[in-house]
Amino acid sequence: MFSKTDLDLKYHKVFKKKYLIFLLGVIFPFQMELTAQESPPVVNRSETIQVVDGKEYFFHAVLQGQTLFSIARAYGVSIEDIVNANPELREQELRFDQIIKIPVRQHEDPRPAATTIKETTWIEHQVRRRETVYGISRQYDITQEQLLQNNPHARTGLRPNMILRIPRQVERIITFTEYSVPPGQTLFSLSREFNISIEELEKYNPELKEGLKAGQTIRIPAAPAKDQQPPFVVTEQPAQIIHDYTPMPDITDEYCNDPVLKESYNVALLIPLYLEIIHEEPEELTDPRHPSFTFMEYYQGMLIAMDSIRKMGADIRLTVYDVCNKPEKARAVLRKPEMRNMDLIIGPFYPETLRIVAEFAGRNNVTVISPLPLHWEDNKLLASFPNLFQVTPSIQTQMNDMALYVAKNYPDENIILVHNNQPGVMHLIQGSKNVLNRELNYREYYRDSINLAKINGFFLDGVYVGERLTNVYVLNDSLLQSRQFDEPRSQFEQYLKRDNIKEIIYGQGGMEKLRSHLDTNRRNVLLSLMGGEAIISDFTRQLNQIRDTFDLTVFGVPQWRDYRSLDFRVLQNLRVHLFKPDFIDYENPNNIDFIRRFRHQNHTEPGEMAFKAVSTGMFFFTALMQYGAEFPRCMNLINQGKSSTSSFWFERAYGPDGGWENKHVYLIRYQNFRLIDVKEAQRKVATRNQ
Repeated sequence: MFSKTDLDLKYHKVFKKKYLIFLLGVIFPFQMELTAQESPPVVNRSETIQVVDGKEYFFHAVLQGQTLFSIARAYGVSIEDIVNANPELREQELRFDQIIKIPVRQHEDPRPAATTIKETTWIEHQVRRRETVYGISRQYDITQEQLLQNNPHARTGLRPNMILRIPRQVERIITFTEYSVPPGQTLFSLSREFNISIEELEKYNPELKEGLKAGQTIRIPAAPAKDQQPPFVVTEQPAQIIHDYTPMPDITDEYCNDPVLKESYNVALLIPLYLEIIHEEPEELTDPRHPSFTFMEYYQGMLIAMDSIRKMGADIRLTVYDVCNKPEKARAVLRKPEMRNMDLIIGPFYPETLRIVAEFAGRNNVTVISPLPLHWEDNKLLASFPNLFQVTPSIQTQMNDMALYVAKNYPDENIILVHNNQPGVMHLIQGSKNVLNRELNYREYYRDSINLAKINGFFLDGVYVGERLTNVYVLNDSLLQSRQFDEPRSQFEQYLKRDNIKEIIYGQGGMEKLRSHLDTNRRNVLLSLMGGEAIISDFTRQLNQIRDTFDLTVFGVPQWRDYRSLDFRVLQNLRVHLFKPDFIDYENPNNIDFIRRFRHQNHTEPGEMAFKAVSTGMFFFTALMQYGAEFPRCMNLINQGKSSTSSFWFERAYGPDGGWENKHVYLIRYQNFRLIDVKEAQRKVATRNQ
């Protein structure tokens, strides 16, 4: 029996306990979520040992975000050990750029054993005048094929000052020590203690795959002596850097050395002319909005390209077919006997018929060019047809290119992603954000690793410093957690998990919320991936009002250029950049010549469609002339040989079995009341500085 007072007291205790559990359930997951979003500190384990007062210490350079706990775990010592070696840490907190002493743990080192392994390193050779492939290969005692295989750009001929990579086989002696495993030791703690990966431990001790046991004796590779290996050793494996697309392997097909060329090439242009409408409605042809005129300037631009390439000695025989978005018209054209003998098909212009033509061309080993932009879902056709070329970059490719530009040019600025959570495009925005984050993290990794190399000078072999595989070791604290949960990830991948970008949904807070994230001490780079003329007009107007307080650079989407209500002066004040698949530089001599010829032949001004046609025709007609109908096998050489002002750079979009997508994207900016090509302007400045 309990009295009412006892019951009240008991109820009060139970209520407090449940309330505390409730608070822990609410607050602790939220705290975990915040912690998960924070960037994990990177711990650099030094291999530089110095003797102070008769004791050995590592000298450790503290990087941004490191803690005593993370440093202690990296070196396999306790926090108290570090504090005892650095008494000043009792009085003041650990700070960035501080040099602290880490006591060296002593281990038994009996019975050293050694073995010899062969490694490939590289040296660079600068080509001199009159040198030949044969002479250079003899100089370094390698075959001509080895030289060309490792330097595909040399297959088109040697040029003075060209840099060649020369493979060299070297021997390296690895010394092992035997180590007795104490109770409680794990593979993870072993890898951290001896600064070696678990994979390498298992490589030299295969029995470890069955588990680590106390009392077991294992072999630990010792650190190489300084006279055995230079501080920087480049190996055959390139840095595995994550980008928005996979770069083409620098491998040249043997076909490209001796391509199959013909005296003439047959090209089909499948273009919507709507000839049946012309026959049915001849009186309507005076209306410029008539559908037959929509693609006429593309045809006119293609004729000028064909005329230009003929003057260069190529014989291109162009046949035009009227193919629109009706599948039956496409199938009727493909039934014509001459279509099987085509060397190249340009078109069709609609996705409804593009798949039909690509399937036919695939069966007959013919390359197909898709001239106009596709919807992002239709762009997936590239995954199914390796013979398909997409001339206009997808919207995701364009957004990713902008993200890479921002990461390269504004890595230390205050980057804010602004959008309106638009349905249907959030996957594109998220994809662009992921690319930007990865590139920013890579650049931070690059910078940190270079700084660490300068501090320590000589470290453990096998980690990238910048883009070169060297002897610097960088440890990420998040590996501690991932290893415990059996989710091994590379150190570099863990480094790339950081989130460096602030994200604002403009419709849920407007300018007031955006302003709270702006920084008065840094440039604020706003990636404004949203549209709507009224919204953007008000958005840029409000930004212009605070530009004296904040340093602002704004990136927008191509549609902004069509908004007539936007003030040119405001766009200049905000340094507005827009990404676009096409841009016409009216000061380019080639464009000036094209405009003159187009006016002369057609008595009108060329539009964007005409410029796209002439550039597409010149690129692919030249490829046919140089490498024949199988020119896709030589795309790496074609890309390298194009002029700097070319609007094409083709790469496989969906791996080695996918089609080709143009990765060249323009970034334009409002400056001096005109639009300029930002990348071309930077290239010209760099050329002048050289």
